[in-house]
Amino acid sequence: MAEPEDTTDSGAPSEAHASRLQLVWDVLIFQFKLAFDGLRDLLLSPLSIMAGILGLFFGGDRPDRYFQRVLRFGRKTEVWINLFGNRSRPGTADELADGLKERVFTEARDNRWVNSAGTRLNRKLDDVNAAFSDIDKPRSDGR
Repeated sequence: MAEPEDTTDSGAPSEAHASRLQLVWDVLIFQFKLAFDGLRDLLLSPLSIMAGILGLFFGGDRPDRYFQRVLRFGRKTEVWINLFGNRSRPGTADELADGLKERVFTEARDNRWVNSAGTRLNRKLDDVNAAFSDIDKPRSDGR
């Protein structure tokens, strides 16, 4: 027999459980963005050196022209990655993540096995949170 879902009276997941899922999602997306940002930096380093060398030899009266192109590419990719979520305009990686998020959250809600596993995990996390909150409470003997 399947365990009942941890839901509120309205049938929605409890706020703490929903916010845990959101936290896991936010951390995963941040890690992917960090990885992509790191790969971009690894690419930009040799490109900028090559652009500088090309500019010195072939730049003529504008030796920085190739380097400026690298910088322009770097700025565009920085906006697209939107590492810290500063931009809320279209054209960022967040648009891709939002579509995926909807699919993942729907699966977490509708798939019986995933939902059951999430419910059990949330109950264990509730127990851990309760145990830690008991530690923080002052004792009756003043210690």
